[in-house]
Amino acid sequence: MIVTEETPLQRYIRAGQTTISNLLVHHYKQIGMSTAQLVLYLQFKSYQDRGTMNPDVRVIAKNLGTSENQVFNQLHQMMTNHLVEQGMRRLPDGKEDAIYDFSPLLNKLALLEDQATTTDHEEASQNSRQQVFATLENEFGRTLSSMELQIVNDWLDKDAYTPAMIKLALRQAVMNSAVNLQYMERILQSWAHQGLRSEHDINEHERQFESRRAGQTPTQGSQPRSAGPKIPIYKLGE
Repeated sequence: MIVTEETPLQRYIRAGQTTISNLLVHHYKQIGMSTAQLVLYLQFKSYQDRGTMNPDVRVIAKNLGTSENQVFNQLHQMMTNHLVEQGMRRLPDGKEDAIYDFSPLLNKLALLEDQATTTDHEEASQNSRQQVFATLENEFGRTLSSMELQIVNDWLDKDAYTPAMIKLALRQAVMNSAVNLQYMERILQSWAHQGLRSEHDINEHERQFESRRAGQTPTQGSQPRSAGPKIPIYKLGE
């Protein structure tokens, strides 16, 4: 039987792979890890992924080209920073074995991602709020008073009117030469009562209303209404 020598590529494939999230690669500094601790974690993960939950620290130190004391020092720092903890596992023979559990590291990373998502959402919401204020002030031709700012904030926070709803209500107010918050509030309340909250639904409702009104014929004896001047549709924010 002829035994062929294993090629370098075959040895590379047989060694397996260690996969980590890009979140860790990009944000390990933000959760309090040093580069040396990241590499140490990768060493432990490479063994734990293959079933060796408690790899020999001497082997890991050799892989890293460092001393066992240095490995233990790094592990101690990671424990202090709540990135790893020592746990116990029960072996098939009933004995218990100490292992290094890196779940705290992953939990910390997930929490960081949640915080980043929340921050992005809050920033987007704040930017949208400022755009609403700017649009109103542009149409009013003046700065909003503190009371007016509070009313608009209540629309957004308490009544859950969207910025799109407020801008559409402002458009209606402009078209009807009634540019004030009281008139806009009646419009917003009417839309909310009818379950109209998206820009599409509101525009469709207004289109149907105009179609019905245009289709009405004068009653007998009534005088036909003059067409009057055409009110331009303002594109808000410009």
